[in-house]
Amino acid sequence: MSDTYAILGFFDTQSVPVVLYEADSCSDCERWKEGYTRQGNWGGYDALALYEIGPHQSAETIVKEDSPIVIWDSP
Repeated sequence: MSDTYAILGFFDTQSVPVVLYEADSCSDCERWKEGYTRQGNWGGYDALALYEIGPHQSAETIVKEDSPIVIWDSP
């Protein structure tokens, strides 16, 4: 089983991020993020982060185990 990728949304007022999107490739996640934020609407999130999810990991708990590949801050 190969790794997957997930984009998580972060609020300054919440300690637990929200899983917004999961895909089999990093480039799919980046395309999704570009479409999601294209009009300047970040859905109220203060930041989005891309994580690589290993076969033994969960997108819901990845922030406790790993650092993100990239973080995008809301303008």
